[in-house]
Amino acid sequence: MAAHPGVAKVSFTGSTEVGKSIMHAVSGRIGAVSLELGGKNPQIVFPDADDDWVLDGVIQAMRFTRQGQSCTAGSRLFLHESIFDSFLDRLVDRLRLLKVGDPLDEASDMGAIINAKQFNRVCSYIDDGATTPGSKTVLGGLPPSSGPLSEGYFVEPTVIANVENNWRIAQEEIFGPVLCAIPWTETEEAIAMANDSHYGLSAFIWTHDLGNAVRTAHAIDSGWVQVNQGGGQIPGQSYGGFKESGLGKEFSLEGMLEDYTRIKQIAINIEH
Repeated sequence: MAAHPGVAKVSFTGSTEVGKSIMHAVSGRIGAVSLELGGKNPQIVFPDADDDWVLDGVIQAMRFTRQGQSCTAGSRLFLHESIFDSFLDRLVDRLRLLKVGDPLDEASDMGAIINAKQFNRVCSYIDDGATTPGSKTVLGGLPPSSGPLSEGYFVEPTVIANVENNWRIAQEEIFGPVLCAIPWTETEEAIAMANDSHYGLSAFIWTHDLGNAVRTAHAIDSGWVQVNQGGGQIPGQSYGGFKESGLGKEFSLEGMLEDYTRIKQIAINIEH
């Protein structure tokens, strides 16, 4: 379909690797394409945001109730060192309240990973992160080998602390309920680590200082930045990533005009 000359526009949502192959197929006929691809999205928590509502926002932004299976999941948590331990302790207490189980059960907060292939992939990342020297798994880890959760593709909320930003679990999209906690001291350091990624889809900033929030948001190399909120996309607001997170914008009028229409210029000499 991507290579067919009768298809005027190809819009794809999925992994970066598949997006690259689609873009290559479309390029052979100089076709129109927009791509909404992967992300390894940063959450930056400033020291003045050591609040309970921020805990809830971080959990929402990480998409734990979707098992972390979201391209916009804020899976890199940059916590200022002055609140690193206390914030993580309270975050873990909140995450322990989430019930993992049958997604058809109204009492469940989290369901299962989509299939066996992805389940094994998530487990490999957890094993890699947990066994890296210096890391500390403060919640979750590999799935249990016995009990109800061992009978499906269930992965509990997992938080791995003291992660370095160049580690595999901090650079590659896991697409599972795995949160990497990374300490920082200076704002410039946090921004540099947030931008040190070939992805650039979403970002989340938590602080009471809105001036600092706006400056940081402008410095983050992501197409969609939220301040003090962790929800999803809102129709009417432009949405789309930078770098290997995709091409084009969705959900907005300007995105529709740019990506789903063609501009034609017609000049008429009215003197004849």
